Amino acid sequence: MKRGVYITVDVECSMGGAFEDPARRPVPPARAMMGDYGGRPMGVPLIADILRASGLAATFFFEPFAEEQGYPGEAGPIARMLVDRGQDVQLHIHPCYNFYALHRRGLPYPRTDSFADLSAADAERLIREGARRLAAWTGRPPVAFRAGNMGASEATLASVAAAGIRIDSSYTFAFAGGQCRFSPADPYNGSKLHGEVLEVALSGFRRPRMPGVHRAKPLDLAGISFEECRQAIRRIRSAGADAVLILHSFSLLKVRNLAYDGGRPNRIVARRLRRLCEWLARNADEYPVRTFSQLAEAVAARTYEPHAAPPPTVFGPRAIARKAVQLYNRLYWT
Repeated sequence: MKRGVYITVDVECSMGGAFEDPARRPVPPARAMMGDYGGRPMGVPLIADILRASGLAATFFFEPFAEEQGYPGEAGPIARMLVDRGQDVQLHIHPCYNFYALHRRGLPYPRTDSFADLSAADAERLIREGARRLAAWTGRPPVAFRAGNMGASEATLASVAAAGIRIDSSYTFAFAGGQCRFSPADPYNGSKLHGEVLEVALSGFRRPRMPGVHRAKPLDLAGISFEECRQAIRRIRSAGADAVLILHSFSLLKVRNLAYDGGRPNRIVARRLRRLCEWLARNADEYPVRTFSQLAEAVAARTYEPHAAPPPTVFGPRAIARKAVQLYNRLYWT
């Protein structure tokens, strides 16, 4: 199986400061997932439209615990909509979203949003319940998992396997040893087998050493330019590894505050996604775009072999320009 490019989208609702302030509520799916402000969806429907315009499908890692955040019945139709639009839906869990129901009732709960902090039994329970919900909504049991905040570790993969899932995509070298609790030693892009679980890394690259600049960057279109992303994909694929990109359901909108008031289009990130999809579509033979469901089929058919490669270094004059664009784009009214 030829190495591919995997566009992934984490679909979730922000807590909106609800743990810290009882007067606040988590952000509803209509805003954080759909990005719907006055009938103009700027969330997953817009992302799906951009993908469809280039004939592509992405993997939407979907957080299923909106009910515990106070929004029963609102997440399932969104997951179903994505499947109906030809997109791939897999499992994504932020533990704190589930625990918020206990918080509201004044009951004890693990005060963490990291799977690496949970017991093996609690981690397996959450994954099993999340998988059950996704299967009920979409008619398809998930074959892949991604921990919220990439907050898993090598030990978490035993719980992933115990819950019946054989592909994980929680590791990224850019955050390893920090919010991503995998070991920071031996950084890589691509994939590795950990026991029964295939770990497919969220890809990243390094920049040359510069004062005050963090060298490692994940392939997140909200934080890198189209040109940086394209260079990284070329170099990752040249090294024989799969390239995995990330967006979030809210990446194509700007908001005023924690409650996601005043949603406006983030035209810069939307333009990056359009350009990337158009380039990938034009170069489909060299850079085939695949979903995690297709990957699972190849793994089952034994036509896929894991391969990891060291992260490349990416830099050019446009990287400096992109920093200025990022600062400009953080302004709400731009």
